[in-house]
Amino acid sequence: MHASMRHTLIRSLTIAVVATCSTPPSFAQTMRVPGTNVTLAPPEGFSIAQQYPGFERADVQASIMVTELPVAAGGMIRSMTKPALAGRGMALISARDAVINDNPARLLHVRQKTATADVLKWMLIAGHASATVMIVGTFPTGVSPEIGDGIQQSLLTASWSSATPASPFEGLLFRLTPTDRLKLAGRVSHMLMFTESGTMGSPGSTEALYIAGHSVGNGKIGDVQTFSEARARQTTLMTGVTNFSGQQIQVAGLVGYELEADATDARSGRGMRLYQVIIPDQNGYFILQGLSRADRAAEIFPEFRAVTASFRSLPDR
Repeated sequence: MHASMRHTLIRSLTIAVVATCSTPPSFAQTMRVPGTNVTLAPPEGFSIAQQYPGFERADVQASIMVTELPVAAGGMIRSMTKPALAGRGMALISARDAVINDNPARLLHVRQKTATADVLKWMLIAGHASATVMIVGTFPTGVSPEIGDGIQQSLLTASWSSATPASPFEGLLFRLTPTDRLKLAGRVSHMLMFTESGTMGSPGSTEALYIAGHSVGNGKIGDVQTFSEARARQTTLMTGVTNFSGQQIQVAGLVGYELEADATDARSGRGMRLYQVIIPDQNGYFILQGLSRADRAAEIFPEFRAVTASFRSLPDR
């Protein structure tokens, strides 16, 4: 797999992450974020998030999300320009350099208009030559200034370990079992990735890709077929998603909706085939998505269905 394809996948997943219970620790306490090697001190009143690696304070709709990426931090920092942020719907308010774990870092303050409200974000980009740590704190514009100040200070307490990574399943609300042909390749935030080689793949290569995760937020999805088709069209790696066929299925005792569709790889223009399962739950929905070259769909789709059949959800932590 080419490095550029790998970076395209990771950047696409990063855009998705940026664009979204235990006893709350005091601000003075540092703790490792479940599912990551990152340690930070959450602000007072924040508790461990249920749907993503990080912390949340539900009463003020504030969150801190941690994402680790296997790409150079320097390139990621340089990519966070004012025009690039604007292209993602974010207006840059301020930016300054920082030092985290004796490595250069960048702290950005942005404003973003969402479907329901305007929000503010503090974003810390840190890491080294082979890994990036991205920590995004989000809060509504109308909350007390102390909330934003606490999030900013919390991000600057971050550090990370280069020890053996935490279990890829730690903190997730689901489990899946790889097949002989689709191996667990890694994790980005709250999403798992499976590829044929067991390394980060891209639909622009010959490899099939299977991604699984849970939504961030508790929005209602209404009619599951209509929602599933709309969600499939939002897949950043694909364009021209069309020719849907689908059916209701049972997965681990839960009712889901499985669909297939034709698509085009956004980078190469190659014909693709999309597989997707949406499984609603009380916290939003699980999404299981497989991407294959159109000419390989007949051999790969049984693998997608085999991984899906192994799905099981876990009780909230």
